[in-house]
Amino acid sequence: MFSRSFIKSALFYCITVFLAVIFIIIGNRMARADTVIFGKSAQREIVPAKVDLILQHSSDPFVLGDEVYENKIIYFEASVQSGPRKGERIVAQQIIDSMWAIPLHEIDIGDRVLLIYTNYGANNSMAWVMQEYDRTYTLIGVGALFAVLLLIFGRRKGVGTLISLSLTCLCIFLVFVPAIITGYNIYMCTFIVCAYTVVLSLLLVNGPNFKSLSAGVGTIGGIASSGIMFMAISSFLKLTGMVDEDMVFLLNVSTEAPIDLKALIFASVLIGILGAALDVGVSIASALAEIQQVNPDASAKELIRSGFNVGRDVLGTMSNTLILVFIGSSLPITLLLVVYSNSLLELINRESIVVEILQSIIGCIGLLCTIPLTTVFYSSVSTRWRKNEFD
Repeated sequence: MFSRSFIKSALFYCITVFLAVIFIIIGNRMARADTVIFGKSAQREIVPAKVDLILQHSSDPFVLGDEVYENKIIYFEASVQSGPRKGERIVAQQIIDSMWAIPLHEIDIGDRVLLIYTNYGANNSMAWVMQEYDRTYTLIGVGALFAVLLLIFGRRKGVGTLISLSLTCLCIFLVFVPAIITGYNIYMCTFIVCAYTVVLSLLLVNGPNFKSLSAGVGTIGGIASSGIMFMAISSFLKLTGMVDEDMVFLLNVSTEAPIDLKALIFASVLIGILGAALDVGVSIASALAEIQQVNPDASAKELIRSGFNVGRDVLGTMSNTLILVFIGSSLPITLLLVVYSNSLLELINRESIVVEILQSIIGCIGLLCTIPLTTVFYSSVSTRWRKNEFD
């Protein structure tokens, strides 16, 4: 038979997950309203298919200026893998445009592809054309490998981590993104998603205890500090949010209200540092809990000193992690700007580079604020509770 503590813990997990799912369902309905996201403007049919037979190769030459170019066209037969057309065999085309810098690989028998019915076929006629390779199964396989390894090494906490990660991703894609498209305030939605992620992660991974409460207070405080700092500094830097061509496309998206690009950068900064801030908060709270367990008579001053010592060690590696993540994510655009910039002064004043620098610095400031907030809250409250318990 299961012990009482196990039943109590399992019941708490189930209630937490149930409430998190209810939040996502209600939030999705409120965020989407009558807005259609996928398929809003496109009326073209897209189906996943598997290549069964290569029929023929041909070419489509054209003249541009004084140069003659030639597009390569591969005709093939494919069977639809899912959807209303499942099992149907379709003759389609792969058009390898000679104007593309790096075209798609030529298809082969057995390849899984996405086919779209469009008028971009040869001779501008309606036809099934390969749009992209279907990489869904590979991604599912990689995700399944990650989940298995997480469960093997994490065990019970691995289960909580996997559930919280899944629910967090669902919250972002089913609530946060639709809310932005519908026209909700991005600043408010960002804080709601961050708070949801912090509470859910701590409750499912560490459980309802004082460590989770302290880490949550410190993390939310650190995130709020970063948000306030961003809004204060961005006005001095005169940011517009137009950091790359993707932002231009967002301006042309037909939504309920114009998307605030500056607020979108704010959201990317806070969500980007959320994981690191959670890590720091949990590390500090766990270290202080272990110290207090070994030395129950430790004073608040001693715990604060220990917390800051641990925080300094954590901060060094976590700041590097955070900055390297931002640099790695923007490496292609950074290389492009370096090549086409006339001077270092021009480079560091480009808005796209300014935003990356701002993300890194403000992220580290958020971590800096998380350390003292977690340390002071845990040390002062825990020692006061213990004192009241023995009085």
